Amino acid sequence: MIGFGKKKKEQNTCMIMDSLSKVLAKGRLEKPQGDGFLRVKVTEGSIRDVLRTNKVQIVPSQEDQPATLGRVVDCDDNDVISFTPLRELKGEEARTNLRMPVDFTSYAYPLGTADKTRSAIRANDLSGGGVAFYCAREFAPGDQLEVVIPITRTAPLLLKCQILRKGGANGEYTLYAAKFLDIIDEEESLVREAVFRAQLQHIRDRQAS
Repeated sequence: MIGFGKKKKEQNTCMIMDSLSKVLAKGRLEKPQGDGFLRVKVTEGSIRDVLRTNKVQIVPSQEDQPATLGRVVDCDDNDVISFTPLRELKGEEARTNLRMPVDFTSYAYPLGTADKTRSAIRANDLSGGGVAFYCAREFAPGDQLEVVIPITRTAPLLLKCQILRKGGANGEYTLYAAKFLDIIDEEESLVREAVFRAQLQHIRDRQAS
C-alpha cells in the first residue's frame, strides 16, 4: 500500500461527461455571476462534442462539491461554455458510474483460500467502484481477492475486491467483474483520477488520429 500525504488538490477543476458517463472534456469552473448559469472554461478535450450533447454531467474534482446535470446554453470565444443547471446529482451518482475501458497487466492475490499464489490478470475496465479483468484462474461469485491497480498517479494501489460475476471467455481466460471492498476515500479518488486520465488520453489519441 502507498502512504498518503496531504497533497493539495487542483482547485475548481471538473469533468464534463455525457449521460453514459463518457468524458467529453476537462475544464475549470468559473466564478458564478448571479444569473443562474454554470460556466466551465474547457482546458482539455472536445468543445465540439460538448456542444453537440444535449444534457451533460458536470463533475467537480473535489468530492465535497456536488455534481450537476446541465443543459448546454452557449460557448464564448474564450472556450467558456455556459450551462443551465437541471438538477444536482446526489451522492456518488456521477462519479461511481464513470467506467473506462483500460488495458494493463497486473496481479490478483486470492484471499480466504489455501492457495494464495498470485495470478496474472489483464484489466478490461475500471471505475471508482470496481474493476473487470481477464484471468486464467477460476474464481466464483463471492470470492475475495486483492488486485494491484498500477495506473494511479503516485504508486500502485493494492485493493481488496469481491467477484460479482463471471463473463465470457477469451481462450483460456475468463472475464470477471469485481467490486472494491473497504476502499477509503483517498484510494477511490486516486482510482477515479486514473479513470479520468485514461479517458482524456483516449480523447487526445482520437483527436490526433
